Amino acid sequence: MGRTLGAVICVFVGLIVCLSFHVYTVLHRAMPPGLAEAEKIRWFDELGRLARRGSGLMHDVGINIGIQPMKIFINTAFSILFNPLPWQRVVYRNIRVNQDVYDGVTVSTYTPVKNSSPPNCQGYPTIVYFHGGGWTWLSVGVYDGPLKNLANKTKFKVVAVEYRTAPQDPFPAAYDDCLAVTKYIVQHSKELNVCKDLIVVAGDGAGGNLAAAVAIELSSFVRLQILINPALQMLNFATPSYQDFSDMEMLPGITSPEKEITNWMRYGNINLSFKHLLQGNRHVSLESYAAFSDFLNSSKRLPSPLKVSNKSTIHNSESNDTVSPFIDNLILDSRFNPMFTQDVSFVADTYIITSQFDVLRDEALMFGHRLLENGVKVELHHYYHGFHGFFLFAGGGWIELKESQKAMEQLVNYLNKEILRLKTN
Repeated sequence: MGRTLGAVICVFVGLIVCLSFHVYTVLHRAMPPGLAEAEKIRWFDELGRLARRGSGLMHDVGINIGIQPMKIFINTAFSILFNPLPWQRVVYRNIRVNQDVYDGVTVSTYTPVKNSSPPNCQGYPTIVYFHGGGWTWLSVGVYDGPLKNLANKTKFKVVAVEYRTAPQDPFPAAYDDCLAVTKYIVQHSKELNVCKDLIVVAGDGAGGNLAAAVAIELSSFVRLQILINPALQMLNFATPSYQDFSDMEMLPGITSPEKEITNWMRYGNINLSFKHLLQGNRHVSLESYAAFSDFLNSSKRLPSPLKVSNKSTIHNSESNDTVSPFIDNLILDSRFNPMFTQDVSFVADTYIITSQFDVLRDEALMFGHRLLENGVKVELHHYYHGFHGFFLFAGGGWIELKESQKAMEQLVNYLNKEILRLKTN
């Protein structure tokens, strides 16, 4: 009995020592210079690092990390991060929340009690929102707090789409669901009390990809697309921002080349054994690359006044015939890679949010440049203290960041002035 108790005490003490050392390591880990509120962000990064290690271990023992129990675990963890804690009372009395089904797809609606539409517009101005999570993780429920805050701040009705996710439902399932819901809203605007002339599509990360793709398909009906840290292309993984985050492991739990490449592979239903080909930019034919390489010419398309990087895109120079025929077809599909739509002159007005600490930074900036070049009205806001996913901390949860609140304030001002045509201070 005494030996057993002693062993238990030794194990307990050992765990305390290990935990204390781990906390010490996290607290003293170097953070990227220039990142505001780093003491909060280091813990977001650590959560992602732990998930990454766990995913690696599961992969090593042959467990598919996209299985439903793992999704539930990840979604629960991020739900705690994004939403109020149980003992907090964050009440939006001016927002009505409902669940519904539009054309077979589950949605959650967040409707302000007071309608902010201009007098000549019947129904609510409406944001159709597509959540992020690499087309694999997260859900509308995880985003509940931020979505309530978005509706409360903007005074727009928000319709959040619970689209199908990979690997169970790869491309084009998520796109089809988002398109179906947006079409349904357009076709049933009167009965849904939606102002048909003020329909906005929006999303962050993978959701930004879906918003851009839907905006292209329904350009005649979309008034504005809001792209927040969007994933827009898998042609080249050596843009300056990808290089920046390959050269130094900055915030790998939040954003990293390996993480984004894996997301694209799951969405595209590409065998993960080919990951090394994508990491080496050998996954597409040189013919296809030549057709679109100008869209990724950082010397031409990155706004020089922003000074986001001193690097240039390293263009593809090799190809592997094992995967390139299949991936070429994906690249050519604007539903999958909206960045490579040949004619973008018809695209709706665009509001783009980019972050300095994000591997996806440069593709959004270069896409914005090409839209401007083709006569599209573009409003670009780059946040030097922002990171991938930072916009979700603008309010609605127990953690709020100043840079996120600034981004929300600027978006609200734009919507009021340019979309609703309201007088602003």
